[in-house]
Amino acid sequence: MIRSRNVACLLAMVIAGLNAGAQQITGSIRGTVQDPSSAFVQSASVSAKQTETGLTRTATTDPSGAYVLLELPVGHYELQVEAKGFQKYIQRGITLNVNETATIPVHLVVGAANQQVQVMSDAQLIQGTVTSLGKTVSEREVLDLPLNGRNFTQLGLLQPGVVPLTPGLYAAGGSLRSGQAYAVNGQRPESNNFLIDGANNFNGVDAGFVLRPPVDAITEFRILTHNASAEFGQSLGSTTNIITRSGTNRFHSAVWEFLRNDIFDATNYFAATTEPLKQNQFGGTFGGPIQKDKTFFFAYYEGFRNRQGETDSSTVPSAAERTGDFSALCTAGFSGGFCNDQRQQLFNIFFNTPYPNNQLPQPFNSISQGLLKYFPLPNNGPNVFTSTQIVRQDSNQGGVRIDHYLSPSDILNFRYGISDGTQFNPIPTSGSTVPGFPVGQEQRAQTFVAQETHTFSPSMIGVFRFSFLRNKFLYGQHTSDTTPAELGFGYTPSLDLAVGPPSIQVAGYTTIGDPITGPRNTYENAYDFSGSLSWVLGRHELKFGGGYQRLQVNALQGIASNGFFVFAPPPIVPDSFASFLFGQPVVFLQGLGDFERGIRGNAVNSYVQDTFKATSRLTLNLGLRYDLPFPYTEIKNRQTLWVPGRQSTVMPDAPSGLLYPGDKGVPAGLIPTFKKGFAPRVGFAWDPTGSAKWLVTSAYGVFYEPYYTGQGGPLQSPISAPPYLQTPQVSFPNFADPFNGNPPISGEFSKPLTNLTLAANLPLPYSQDWDLNIQRSFGSDLLFEIGYVGTKGTKLPRMIEANPAIYIPGFDNSTNPPSPISTSGNADRRRKYSGCTLDPTTVCDYSSTGLITGIANSSYNALETSLRKRFSHGISFLASYTYSKSIDDSSTFNLTGSASKPLAGENDLAQNPFDVGAERGRSLFDARHRFVLSYQWSLPFWRQPHGWYQQILGNWQANGIVTLMTGTPFTVFDGNDFSVQGSAPEISGFFSNRPNVVADPNNGPKTTSAWLNPNAFQRITQDPNSPVQQFGSASRNIAQGPGYADWDFSLFKNIRVAESKELQFRAEFFNLLNHTNFRLPDSDMNSPTFNQILEAQPPRLMQLALKFSF
Repeated sequence: MIRSRNVACLLAMVIAGLNAGAQQITGSIRGTVQDPSSAFVQSASVSAKQTETGLTRTATTDPSGAYVLLELPVGHYELQVEAKGFQKYIQRGITLNVNETATIPVHLVVGAANQQVQVMSDAQLIQGTVTSLGKTVSEREVLDLPLNGRNFTQLGLLQPGVVPLTPGLYAAGGSLRSGQAYAVNGQRPESNNFLIDGANNFNGVDAGFVLRPPVDAITEFRILTHNASAEFGQSLGSTTNIITRSGTNRFHSAVWEFLRNDIFDATNYFAATTEPLKQNQFGGTFGGPIQKDKTFFFAYYEGFRNRQGETDSSTVPSAAERTGDFSALCTAGFSGGFCNDQRQQLFNIFFNTPYPNNQLPQPFNSISQGLLKYFPLPNNGPNVFTSTQIVRQDSNQGGVRIDHYLSPSDILNFRYGISDGTQFNPIPTSGSTVPGFPVGQEQRAQTFVAQETHTFSPSMIGVFRFSFLRNKFLYGQHTSDTTPAELGFGYTPSLDLAVGPPSIQVAGYTTIGDPITGPRNTYENAYDFSGSLSWVLGRHELKFGGGYQRLQVNALQGIASNGFFVFAPPPIVPDSFASFLFGQPVVFLQGLGDFERGIRGNAVNSYVQDTFKATSRLTLNLGLRYDLPFPYTEIKNRQTLWVPGRQSTVMPDAPSGLLYPGDKGVPAGLIPTFKKGFAPRVGFAWDPTGSAKWLVTSAYGVFYEPYYTGQGGPLQSPISAPPYLQTPQVSFPNFADPFNGNPPISGEFSKPLTNLTLAANLPLPYSQDWDLNIQRSFGSDLLFEIGYVGTKGTKLPRMIEANPAIYIPGFDNSTNPPSPISTSGNADRRRKYSGCTLDPTTVCDYSSTGLITGIANSSYNALETSLRKRFSHGISFLASYTYSKSIDDSSTFNLTGSASKPLAGENDLAQNPFDVGAERGRSLFDARHRFVLSYQWSLPFWRQPHGWYQQILGNWQANGIVTLMTGTPFTVFDGNDFSVQGSAPEISGFFSNRPNVVADPNNGPKTTSAWLNPNAFQRITQDPNSPVQQFGSASRNIAQGPGYADWDFSLFKNIRVAESKELQFRAEFFNLLNHTNFRLPDSDMNSPTFNQILEAQPPRLMQLALKFSF
């Protein structure tokens, strides 16, 4: 009765558990016991003992001779089997990995119980009951493979189906949150989930991981890439689970120092000298018993100090252009002072008259002349400025883990980790690409995990876990001595934290000024409660679980608080810098009001999973997961919804269409709660021969992802929530005084409103995954896999222009046409829901409106293969090859400046807002071919040296990672508003028009000065007599970027100092062959450096290290 009550209580806890779920951090051992005649042995006693701690679990075989040992901590095990009339069977050398089931068949020998059969062997490579795809990186691989910056997230790139967003990512220069960002099996990079010891390590604000412990504190790295079981959710992509090291019955420790310096490095392709570098990475670990066989501890610390030069190249105005001489723009030559190609001729936009020889008359705008000092003079060609700036990054992190065996039935685990980091970047990852506008970052992240594992019986084990994550992140903490007023502007900054010059974007040239998305201060707390129950019931291995997650985010997000100007050439002035000299911007916007937000979120999930051993050769995996994420709320209801035609009763003076929580049909979270999140998972594993050398698996699953949290605030971006926070946009403003002496009043509606909000029926995104995989083992250490992998993403979030300008037939080059037709100047008045007419005396309600919708889709199909050799005879390796095609109509959802959007050539705003489906094309991360080889090789020379020369030449180890990948695609933009749609800088920051394509763009010279076919594109020309709007024919992501080839290599020397003490010397080389890997070319046709490659990935880098273990 007591036992029944215990089970009932635990089941109640699991089912009612209020999205983390009880992600597994353990493994299992299963198999069958047979006698010499291959008959199954019933009632045999099976025990597994963890050699590091003495933990022992027991089981008894059923009538079919089968046994299962559940929820075993990862580590090394010894298996013992005893049965009446047979010799005792002992097998050592078993390594148990996380989320894996080790299959160990046992063949008993007839004899006395005091006799023994001893076997030294690991488990079978083929896991006969697992249908998910993914791989475990062992502790040896984690410690020994060359990882730049000792960043464990790079290990994910070893797997098939994983594509990096920025190949060759290295330690300095990225965000403090940055790891190796990657897309997995066609899913977006922000759709990956990260766990440490099964607990959340995921940053809910901008989709990155929080803590990055040193590799010496990690016992293994497991990434599930496709069709995970029902216990895993919360993401459409991969789930990465890091298992930290624990203490053992022996004290063990290690200290290390990794040194990098520019004297070891090669020179970047675009740099004149070696980039400055001084980097030290140092730390130590210490672990052991507090009480033998009872309580264990493990602690770590690592410090990181980096001063690294980064070479950046930017497009800047030439010396002649700074004086108004644009004659170089006309490559067709002049006739009578007029360019032979009208598209290269500058015109007076007011009188439609040409400027002779493209010479602009002076004087220029006085403010523009004052801002010229922020544009450096070119030093690398007529329009390129190249410089090397020092990025400073410091961090300290530490953690401790306690494991306590309370009783034979109860295990307690506790872990605490903390990381502090600061960074100063003279050239930020968004905003200006020239010196003068530095950005600082500061972060403190903390996590705590407590877990109990309770054994109700050998066949029933329960796990309860609580975790807490706290994350503080400050970005863009910079204040300049120069105010907008000192530069001649007639408006004032709206946020005191970051006063400085306005951000000025001159299309085709570098942006000057601070990033418009700063400062950004976020304070995040995440609470997770989860539980699971594993129960072996005959041939069924059942698992029930559930979880509750509570998210709190308090954020301050500055938006263009110093103002943001966009200069883009009107149709008759094909150079935006000419517009800048005359002080004629096309758009100005400035964030005003309350920049703070208090976001709250809750999510619940539950699941059931059945691993059913249908026959000795066939296993069925049947699971069902239910996800219930509640829409995010704001503590003061500072959120808005946009439904054209409806009038708010909460805010009666709001423009029509703007609704608030409390309005009819508008809940606190703005959108209805999605209650149909049922996600089935089914699969089978079939051994066609019964030899355990072949395995055929196939699986299908549905995966849901919680509502995307966006940048700076979940879903409802702080860019726009009028009247609390609004970003008034002025088209063709007065440069000196954009608001004409009437700045908007905070708390009132500033018309026309630039709106950014949610679709009222925003759905929950989901993915369908399916695969077919064949495995074949050779011997005990070699495994080959080949398979087909498919995914289909549906209802994915994307941004659209929901208030597009309606085209009026006809087109006029002037800004003051004689009749009402389409111009760039009247784009806002032509918008579908503008609330005004073409009469310039009427006031419009809305200008551009960005709407977060769930209309994006994706598809992925791949052939994925791997060949893995488990470590034996001094060598191990993993070779992975992927042939794939990834297609979508939007590869990422984020706002301007997001760290999760590191690739150029992507604009989430569709070119034609009336035909969003036309955006379908190759994904940003579509790498058709990708091959990765990782290896470890203990050189076979004098492994037990005797003489002095053997001491020198013996005990060396070589390790490496070889990567080959075809280039990823990118989009070519026109950079002008020839479609007269107007600009949407709050969404994209630039126009989305693409050119016409007249030839194969990828049939080009493939040089740094001209990558694509220079004759492949023609700029858009509008037909005045056309009854329909003209858009460019070039499709999204039509161009192919450079490929990538890299060989990272390390060489170790292990020196045995004493029986339990070892000194290790390491020399590590990243990009050993110093192969130049180019980044994407300039993709803006309006830029003087269009089609040129200006930057390359890092050259060969070298790292030296000493590590002492005892």
